[in-house]
Formats: sequence, structure tokens, C-alpha cells
Amino acid sequence: MVLEVKKYGDPVLRRKTTLVPREMLEDPDFQQFLDDLVETMQVEDGVGLAAPQVGDSRRVCVAVDGDEVHVLINPKIRGRSVRQATDTEGCLSLPGLQAEVQRPAKVIVKALNRRGETVEIRARGLFARILQHEIDHLDGVLYVDRADLSTLVWLRRVGKDKVEEEPTTLDEVKQVYRQEYHADKQEKELVFDPAGQEETTFA
Repeated sequence: MVLEVKKYGDPVLRRKTTLVPREMLEDPDFQQFLDDLVETMQVEDGVGLAAPQVGDSRRVCVAVDGDEVHVLINPKIRGRSVRQATDTEGCLSLPGLQAEVQRPAKVIVKALNRRGETVEIRARGLFARILQHEIDHLDGVLYVDRADLSTLVWLRRVGKDKVEEEPTTLDEVKQVYRQEYHADKQEKELVFDPAGQEETTFA
């Protein structure tokens, strides 16, 4: 089942997630949720998706590496390279936007797979960026929190095959999203800015 992707301003995107107990992996409903998360990512033409983006505050994300889809439960970054890399990022929860983000070029991630097995992933390049982006979601962090906001642009489709970039500001984005995605909500119901970003405590 394809799930609704929550948009920037929805408070669920700023909540820190909770760890998934191992026994939950035996629950058919949880396994179905994992399938739904993968399906939603694929239908939305994404390369990653985190549970908060579909309104669920469990510590789960999915990420694409080439032809392989990784389902990661309770992921944690255990190592980061000193070398940094800068590239553009977008997000299904911030449609129509992109900006440049600097992140470690390589990471080591530990997680459980959907069978409850501990996995260690050593990622570099695009896959490392995707993992960091999705794990950020699990801590209530969005890529615009880390981006060089001088590079923030709207992507405007012009004609069939051409896309133009239009510079914007985060304040403008908030205003557009209020009108386009949250017109039925009061301002007090929206949360655009990050709360305290202390590290998640793991058992």
C-alpha cells in the first residue's frame, strides 16, 4: 500500500524516533509496514524514505544502493570519514526543492535487517549520502538544516524535458508550504524549525 508522504511543516518530521523492539519484527503488521515503506519510496521515485516521512515515529528507514533496497531497523552511524563531500540533495518531504549539503564522504552504519540480523554497511559516495539523509530523518533533522541555504532553489519544469532552477529562501519555502500543503491547519499545529538535536540514546 502506498502511504501518504508528510510535507515540511508537519510536526512528525521533527520528532525523534523510538527504537523498534526485536519482537516487533515477528509482527506481520510491522513486516507489512516495511513493504509499504519500500513501495511508497518506489512509487514516489525516491532513493530513500524514513518512517517519520509517512507519519510513523519508529526508527526505520529504507535506502537504495544501485539495484538493492536496504531495509534498516534501528540504524546508527558508527563511523564517519574525515573527508567531506558536497552535492545537491532533495527530499520527498520537501518536493520541488534542492540545495547543496556537505557530509562525510564515507560512513559505517549498523542496523538490524527485517529478519532481525545485525548488519554493518560501509558506504561511500551517493549511498553514504542517502544513508546519512535518512538517518537524519530519524533524529528529526532535515537536509535544509545542514544545507548551504545560498544554494536553495525551486526546480521548475519548463517544457517537456527542461528544468530551471529558481533561487529561494527558507522563509519563502515555509510560506509556500503553509499555503500548498497545510492550508487547513493553524500555525500552532506546524513545526518547521528543528528542536534540540541531542543524540539518540541506544539501549
